[in-house]
Amino acid sequence: MSVMSFIPRRRVIAGIIISTVVIAVLARFLPWWAFIPATAFLSLMYVWYESHRVRVRYQAVVESIRKLHGDAVGDFADVRPGEVDKAVYKALKEVATALERKNFQLVEKNIQLLSIKEIGLTLVSSLDENKVIDAVINFLSKGLGYRELFIGLFDAEAEAFNIYVFRDTPEGHLHHQARVPLTELDGLLRKAVQMHQSVLIRDPEMHPVGRIGAVDPFRDSTMTSYVVVPLVKSGATQGCETRPDCVLQMSQVRREAASIEHGFACPACGKVPVLGVLGVTDGFKAASLSRVDLVSVETLAVQLATMLENNRLFAELQQEESFRDNVINSMMNGLITVDERGRVLFANALAEEITGFGQAEIKLLRVQDLIIDSPTGTGENPVMRTVRTGRRAFQQEAWLVKKDGTKDPVILNTTLLLDERKQPQGALAVFNDITRQKRLEEQISHLDKLAALGRLSSSIAHEIRNPLTGIAAGIQYLQRAGQVADSQRENIEFILEEVKRIDRLIGDLMSVVRVSDLIYGETTLEELIRNSISLMSELAKRRAVAVATEFPGDSRPIVVDADRITQVMINLLKNAIEASPADASVTVSVSFSPDARDVLFDAVGDFAIIRVRDNGLGLTEEDKQRVFEPFFSKKTGGTGLGLYVTHSIIERHGGYIYVDSEYGVGTTFSVYLPVKQVHHGDSREVGHPVGG
Repeated sequence: MSVMSFIPRRRVIAGIIISTVVIAVLARFLPWWAFIPATAFLSLMYVWYESHRVRVRYQAVVESIRKLHGDAVGDFADVRPGEVDKAVYKALKEVATALERKNFQLVEKNIQLLSIKEIGLTLVSSLDENKVIDAVINFLSKGLGYRELFIGLFDAEAEAFNIYVFRDTPEGHLHHQARVPLTELDGLLRKAVQMHQSVLIRDPEMHPVGRIGAVDPFRDSTMTSYVVVPLVKSGATQGCETRPDCVLQMSQVRREAASIEHGFACPACGKVPVLGVLGVTDGFKAASLSRVDLVSVETLAVQLATMLENNRLFAELQQEESFRDNVINSMMNGLITVDERGRVLFANALAEEITGFGQAEIKLLRVQDLIIDSPTGTGENPVMRTVRTGRRAFQQEAWLVKKDGTKDPVILNTTLLLDERKQPQGALAVFNDITRQKRLEEQISHLDKLAALGRLSSSIAHEIRNPLTGIAAGIQYLQRAGQVADSQRENIEFILEEVKRIDRLIGDLMSVVRVSDLIYGETTLEELIRNSISLMSELAKRRAVAVATEFPGDSRPIVVDADRITQVMINLLKNAIEASPADASVTVSVSFSPDARDVLFDAVGDFAIIRVRDNGLGLTEEDKQRVFEPFFSKKTGGTGLGLYVTHSIIERHGGYIYVDSEYGVGTTFSVYLPVKQVHHGDSREVGHPVGG
């Protein structure tokens, strides 16, 4: 029966049934003396086969367990009959015990890995030294069970360690912190740091750790051994690992010699290749430290050193990127980069400000949508020309297309953008908006032209008025002396009227070129404009033109010469009404702007803007250039002095008048006036009066 211990019960029953059938068959055909041996032989053969088959299956299972567990599981070849169940139970118990132990080790390792992960996350997410220290102390004390430890982080700029000591004593948790200069380290702590080598000491009395901050950090400790592990930089970040005199490549004997000559610094680069130091003791623990503890702390030290190094490199990279971004965004010019297909990759802050596009919007554009060679954009794009040819463009005039569709002139410089292998990967374009410069040049040119014309007009007026006075006096003398026939009296009267008209023209011209003080006073533009519209109401009614106003919600006072500005408004309204067809409208609007640097160039902080719009025929480009010149007029019988006088009055207020007109659509005159009186030095006069 014991032999059958390997055979499952079902197979035993099946075997008995099969054996009974076989025996019955044999009993019918064999004599009794042959039947008995044959039956016994067949039964033994069946039992042997089943036992062998089961033994092989169990042995295969045991071999699989042994590969995972080791040699602790027994061999079934030596199991005595009847003890298979006991052997299997023993094997399974050993496996369960081993699995339980492995599971505990896995949980312990998992806790350690989570702690290391926490340290890594702390280093990545924060540069706070205290958080790093807390994470390491928690790992060593809670994860690895050390009750007495210290960690020091090296400050390379100050060449000092910030050392933190933690002790979990029966009296409670004790903390100690000290800042120790590199040169003041002593004991095995100094040797470990100077030699960049881990130490395991089993006799603290003969080889003390060293004092930290002029005190013994482990006084009254029960330690009988301790471990000190320096946190050493990698050779790659030290920057001298390829040199033969790099301390990180030296043997221990050479390190000792180098430390005597060079101290803590590396002979190759002069830097201290240490990030910190880590130490644990067996204080308040039952067992002394072993090489297993040394390896555990060294493993943590390697990981911690790598994390600290990566963190510091990341911090340096962030500082470099921040500095680079600050430099690029502080440039006085707009800057964009494009790839080889012309897609915009980057734009600095000024480029965003000039174009009106945000960073996300501008990256969706192609450079052809931003920069063109001319207002029509018919030529080759200057930036893509650099990409195609590799040639730089220097101080080239181009046009910038803004978000609102306007096109402004820019000075463009381009260069090829190369990757780290010196292969072209696009182009870099630097541009400077010269709209203000162009407008200032036009304004200066216009002022120079007006000044020249004013001086010429003043000279001519003086030269004409003197003989004109003589002519008028002579004719009047002839008229009084009765030497003029009655048939010529009408002609004489006509000549005298024309002389008077010429004299009035000369008077108007002289009033422009003659400088007189402005009489400033506080008023509101709404009141001033309504008075001007009232004076022009008869003309507007006669021309069937409606005059509309657009005023801001709050009425603000402005300091101007009200009479002169009224004269300006009358001139502008008269021109607008006369230029408008019947049943058209003229609109006068007022707004205020804290910054009009795109138009004005004086250091004035607040402006009132008056716009007079009409729906007349408009002006051609040539007429726009001459509209403020004296004696230029598109009206029949016009003197051409109205806008000339208007320009002079606005200029003397320290403002500017600007015309915007599209032929066939209409014209808008924009008047920019300082809200407060502008003083230039001690004079009340501002601007540059024509002919003065």
